[in-house]
Amino acid sequence: MKKYQPYGDTALLVTFGNQVSEGLHLEVQFFLRALEEKKIEGVLECFAAYSTVTIVYDFLKISYSELVSQLEHLEVAKVIVGAPKIVRIPVCYHAHFSWDMDEVMKQTVLTKTQVVKLHTTPIYLVYMLGFTPGFFYLGGLDDKLRCSRKENPRLRMEEGAVGIAGMQTGVYSVSSPGGWQIIGKTPVSVFDKKDQKNPFLVKPGDCVQFYEISWEEYKKMQR
Repeated sequence: MKKYQPYGDTALLVTFGNQVSEGLHLEVQFFLRALEEKKIEGVLECFAAYSTVTIVYDFLKISYSELVSQLEHLEVAKVIVGAPKIVRIPVCYHAHFSWDMDEVMKQTVLTKTQVVKLHTTPIYLVYMLGFTPGFFYLGGLDDKLRCSRKENPRLRMEEGAVGIAGMQTGVYSVSSPGGWQIIGKTPVSVFDKKDQKNPFLVKPGDCVQFYEISWEEYKKMQR
């Protein structure tokens, strides 16, 4: 059952549950699609997380109570969502890029070959974007690759660095501080600030699959 509550003076938080699951993710995506189709006057922006949606609205055009009333009557059951798009992302696991591969191998008791195979096998679900522009949070990492964050985060991660932390894996979209264990790097940009229409490589609801490339392939693709 959805829960509605004020989120500051001009926002509303819709909570669908308190866990990370594909079921709740689908509820969030259906709700967002229905909200988009409804085109409620006064709604400015919407932000989705694992199990919540934040709705920013203009209180001069619609009140909190009016907005809740309209949200409660969204025709979510009539929403049609197509098959998810699968985005394949190349990753070079060469020693030049896999800064923390030894630590991951130590924590998981796996060889590098096993780490790469387990990392490239799943088709991951994009739950949400956040942290930095275009940084995507994925679900579906093999439990055998579970490892802790770095005790001392780096002050600068390179754009394209691919890391693991806990039960998550992802790509650093811009140069930034970070504490994930880095196992490789992609030559593909996941955030293109020059593209104002579609700056992000993926969006929530898409799927991602990583595939291994060599050092030579990385250099060719980076040109």
